[in-house]
Amino acid sequence: MNRPINDWDFALFSANLHTYLPTIEWHAHPDIYTRWRDHHSGKADIDRCPPLKDPEQLCQLLPGIFVLFHLGHHLQLPLLLAQAGLSFDIILDRAVYERSQPLFDRLQTAMSKQGQQYGYLFSDEPSILLRARERLRSGRHLLVFADGASGTASPSAAKDQRVTVPFLQGEVQLKKGIPLMAYLFDVALYPLSWEETADGSRYVLQEYIADRYAENREDFIQRALCHCYDLLGEAVCRQPWIWECWPYLHTNGMLQIEDADMLSIWKNDPMLLLPLDKKQCLFDRRHYYAQTLNS
Repeated sequence: MNRPINDWDFALFSANLHTYLPTIEWHAHPDIYTRWRDHHSGKADIDRCPPLKDPEQLCQLLPGIFVLFHLGHHLQLPLLLAQAGLSFDIILDRAVYERSQPLFDRLQTAMSKQGQQYGYLFSDEPSILLRARERLRSGRHLLVFADGASGTASPSAAKDQRVTVPFLQGEVQLKKGIPLMAYLFDVALYPLSWEETADGSRYVLQEYIADRYAENREDFIQRALCHCYDLLGEAVCRQPWIWECWPYLHTNGMLQIEDADMLSIWKNDPMLLLPLDKKQCLFDRRHYYAQTLNS
């Protein structure tokens, strides 16, 4: 039987995991958390990344937007795409880049060894749409991780407007930036997802997503995001520990937290005893509810 892990990192990981995969028993959460921690240990060895399936096919695609997910190979996968000969620039959250700038600079150097230049565009730049259009028109792809917290900037007051999309057994609140760029610039989205094939684990190009004849912008955005998160859900459902985002879903605007049901708050299974402000509290992983205990 798994021993409980009584710290906040695990508690919030477990709460988010339960929100989207409630059929997983509470006693299984520590093992998934341990696997998640091992999988995302920070080792960037290229050999740890599943290879691309049919990389030659990728190089024949018209310029578009490659949609990636945080499945544990954030540095290795762009390097694999560069080694395959793909020409692209990466759209990044500025805070993520600044937090790990030496790592991203090394990645940029490694990719450029293939004979091409690979640049970074920051998602909060006022000119991001103009710069993205320029790159696409020059024949380059854009590479974006779709399950982060950032999105394209907008001059409107509703720049953080989100779309509700089904995900696993819940919903996520997503920014529109990636499919909006595809719609505005009339290019396709190319999702890459990790799956098991007859030849072992591979990153596989999924069915591309392009706007249909006479499809309006909002319908395309909704359809594209639903399709991308269906693909992500298939991978995460099989191996929950491969998705990096579990610990911080409640902080990036994706998760709508319901009010606690006080009639069921004291059921034992989801409760963890944790330190809080030099006291002890009970934290309910279903409702993100912490009750300080009297000393």
